[in-house]
Amino acid sequence: MAKTFLSSDVKIDGQLKSNGDIEIDGEVKGQIQAKAIKVLNSGKVHGTLTCDTLTVDGEVSGTVGANDLSISSTGIVLADVQYATLTTAKGAKLQGQIKVK
Repeated sequence: MAKTFLSSDVKIDGQLKSNGDIEIDGEVKGQIQAKAIKVLNSGKVHGTLTCDTLTVDGEVSGTVGANDLSISSTGIVLADVQYATLTTAKGAKLQGQIKVK
């Protein structure tokens, strides 16, 4: 399955759906649905994210539904989150309503 990459100069307002992986280094406002989503260091997402695996090195706000959520030391998640497994690095920021699936 191909990987979709949104570079730092890309701004999207809308809906993204993929059966594969999405890497975000730009800004997205809206809904994202994919097998795996990775928000890179300069990436910012505001909206609803639904995926099997979410890795956050940048910023996420809104609503998150992920089986596996990983937040790096530079990651910021300000969202209502539902997950099965959670991994956070020292320095990671997580704020919101948290529910285990």
